Amino acid sequence: MGITQGNHVEERQMTRPFDIKANSAGTPRRALRSHARVRWVVCTLLSALLAAPWVVAEDASSAAGQVAFEVVEEAGIHRDASPVHALVQLPRPVTAGTPMRLLLEGKPVVAQFRMHGKGDTARRWWIDFLARSRPHETRRYVVEYGPETQSVPERKGGHALRVKDDAYVVSNEPYIDWVVPRDLLGLLRSVDFPPAEHLRSGSRGLQFRDRNGGIHALGGTGTTAEVVREGRMTVALRFQKTEMGEALRGVKWRVDLVFPGPVSWVDVRVRIADPEERIAAVGLQLRLNLDMPTGAQRTLVELGAARTVYRGLFGNQFVELRADRQQPSPWQVLRGVAGNVQPFMIAAEGAPAAAGWAHIMDRKRCLAIAFDRFGEQGEERLGLAADGRLSAWKQFPTARQDPPAFTRRWRCWLHFVHFPPQQSASTDPYMMQHPLIVKGAQ
Repeated sequence: MGITQGNHVEERQMTRPFDIKANSAGTPRRALRSHARVRWVVCTLLSALLAAPWVVAEDASSAAGQVAFEVVEEAGIHRDASPVHALVQLPRPVTAGTPMRLLLEGKPVVAQFRMHGKGDTARRWWIDFLARSRPHETRRYVVEYGPETQSVPERKGGHALRVKDDAYVVSNEPYIDWVVPRDLLGLLRSVDFPPAEHLRSGSRGLQFRDRNGGIHALGGTGTTAEVVREGRMTVALRFQKTEMGEALRGVKWRVDLVFPGPVSWVDVRVRIADPEERIAAVGLQLRLNLDMPTGAQRTLVELGAARTVYRGLFGNQFVELRADRQQPSPWQVLRGVAGNVQPFMIAAEGAPAAAGWAHIMDRKRCLAIAFDRFGEQGEERLGLAADGRLSAWKQFPTARQDPPAFTRRWRCWLHFVHFPPQQSASTDPYMMQHPLIVKGAQ
């Protein structure tokens, strides 16, 4: 029986165990017909029984079923409590009330089980939990399910979702509240992490740039929103839209926001179908609620290039990390003022690629932002201003040969913490970029 996504239960093609032939000994025609009818009935019954699915024994009265998967640490980092999201496929659909539990070396693990998709039954289930791992370690987990399974209580504390007319509110009381607009305009309306709010009003959020240079916000009228799953361990929201305006007509996009507990980051995943290549770039613009800098109290910035580059900004100063792994020099750092920046550091030809992350902070708040495969498929930019403005862009090449599917992707993590991040954050940007890998289940 298959347990990986897209690997369905093997269907065995059964044939009749024997064929009916004429009797060469000269048995009367009527007897032959009678024998043939009897043998046909027997064959039909046997074929029906043998052709039944092999998982039929796992019915409501059977013992617990099991599927297994592995969690692999590939980045060489010790993990104390890293979020894991496993999409597990069972041999057969089960109902929402089916008892389930997750085991590691035979011991129960606190986990959140949610059906994938809608309906009363499902074969695919989301399992969200926290995992501990040594560097380069592989651990095998087992999911037990069925009426005989002794389920494990979920976490009492953690995330909770409130749905308002115009917004989703993801709360981990009393620590942090995220407010996400129902139409996605602006991406995040508020991140209240006492004692400070982390965002100013007026963020543009996610954006497209078309081939003529026009800027278009993701969201607004026509955007559909749904809750993919919710619980103390993880809240996942999904937004989708087919663009109808002239500049982006026919473009389809999907944005998934995943809030894992108990951490204070949001995992942003953008997928785009653009068969006519109308989109030149996808980006993000946020207005962080940093204290206005002075010469004595500057806005502090750390950039994850091939090495860490740090700067102190005040006034209208601006710093930008650019990366393109397809160029001889894979990255550079520029500084100056918005619209007038000059090279500050240029990587040598053939130098290691930029890591693609940053910290921007005052003396109360910090945002750690990280990008998946920064600069790997073309130029990417991350700009940070002294007043807390953040902008990021990923450019898409032209003349793509991919079929019209969700072939263009962009992923980033926004981690809101207190200053200094080395003290308040248990996860650094590199760890966000290299989550634990689930194999054999998703």
